[in-house]
Amino acid sequence: MTELLKKAQELKGYCTEMRHTIHQNPEPSFKEFKTTKLIKAELDKMGVEYLPLDIPTGVVAVIRGTKPGNRITALRADIDALQMPDLCGKEYASKNDGVAHACGHDGHTAVLLGVAKLLSGMKDQFSGTVKLVFQPAEEGLGGSKIILNSGGVDDVESIVCLHAWPYFKVGEIGAWGGKYMASSDRFLVKIIGQSGHGARPYKAVNPITAAASAVSGLLNIVPNEIVTSEQAVISVCTIHAGVAFNVIPDAVEFGGTVRALDPDVRDQLEERIYRTVNGAAAMFGCRAEIDYEHGPPPLYNDPGLAAEVVAAGEKALGKEAIRELDGPVMGSEDFSFYLQDKIEKGVFFRLGVGTGEEGEPTALHNSHFDFNDDAIPYGIATMVQLVLDQHQ
Repeated sequence: MTELLKKAQELKGYCTEMRHTIHQNPEPSFKEFKTTKLIKAELDKMGVEYLPLDIPTGVVAVIRGTKPGNRITALRADIDALQMPDLCGKEYASKNDGVAHACGHDGHTAVLLGVAKLLSGMKDQFSGTVKLVFQPAEEGLGGSKIILNSGGVDDVESIVCLHAWPYFKVGEIGAWGGKYMASSDRFLVKIIGQSGHGARPYKAVNPITAAASAVSGLLNIVPNEIVTSEQAVISVCTIHAGVAFNVIPDAVEFGGTVRALDPDVRDQLEERIYRTVNGAAAMFGCRAEIDYEHGPPPLYNDPGLAAEVVAAGEKALGKEAIRELDGPVMGSEDFSFYLQDKIEKGVFFRLGVGTGEEGEPTALHNSHFDFNDDAIPYGIATMVQLVLDQHQ
């Protein structure tokens, strides 16, 4: 075991206590008031400065090394919980009905508090500035944009975050350089016809027929119109129409998600969705209203920085800790907003939280998911080693 990992292991008890407290008191996006208060209180105890930002939740802390140098790096953790039940069955299970840390953000926050504790005592070992970003509202509401708009990371040159990964064992990490996570857009379609009696369809304009054609057309866009080597997804996930078995409704509503790893493909998908829906509606004498909402852009991990994260992990944890990821995933992360036009480069890497037992591990966003406390020191050591390597 390396000296740095030993130091991180010594913080496990403290960080575990923090995680359990946060897990037991989860707060949804933009309502992380108690969590923010707890983070600030802990930083105060450590003597770690945080910026006086005009944001209701979230914290950007600052630790300055005493060695000469001006590099500015940010490390980010998300602090919000999901609006879903907590069925982890632990004594520290959520006390807030319908809110749960089922994506590991409690663990991410505990890791970053551990990083703060360790780095604040090692200022003589690194140069420049490290900013610790405790970000609100990652779960679908773009909390990263709140941090960006606050000015708290305006001077940051690179940003790194970790995320729990049940498919790696505790003690393992991995980073994929290049295209890694997809954009996430959503659409809601309303196809409007004319209601009538189900026994006299010729007296009505049936929007269900048009909607069925539109849905079928949407699901054919990716296999038939997108270059095969480009990963993309269009999924129709909701549909609502009618209230009676013998009444043709006035309208049908359906919606879904759109994912792409490439910005150009993302644009192509949007254009084709409009064309397909409007064409299907017109073909059956209906009209369509389309509400298309852009979410996080694709996430591109800087290959050079990804290699540095892997090298830091190998140095801090040992060569056996490094795992190769399977490749890009079609999930999305609002971490990508940091890299869209503000910060030059960044990396989102994976921290193993699995037990190594046979069978499918409990997935993220599952009501039974619970971050593995044994993984905390490995996250701390990797992040601190990265700082020491970059800020020599």
